[in-house]
Amino acid sequence: MNLEDELRSALQREDPPQSFAGRVVAQAKSPARPVTSIFQPFRMPKIMWAGGIAAILAVGFAVTAEYREVKAERAGRDALMALRIASEKLNMTREQVLKQGDN
Repeated sequence: MNLEDELRSALQREDPPQSFAGRVVAQAKSPARPVTSIFQPFRMPKIMWAGGIAAILAVGFAVTAEYREVKAERAGRDALMALRIASEKLNMTREQVLKQGDN
């Protein structure tokens, strides 16, 4: 059998069973159930809300700590650079003083 024949047989019209109409009418007469949404954020248990808030706070604290660490490293590098520049200037001044003292 090829694909067209398989599709034709799978999609062939079939008559519904005898009890189908009765079930549809019975279901239509029964009281309607409220439609429930898949996403009901305010019906989630409080523990889930607490867990979500705790996770957000943990991420916030981790980001803040990382930011402070990066800022401290940058301040340390800047301090080392300032000390190197000051050392070079002091060495140049010392050499000039020593040269003038020799003359």
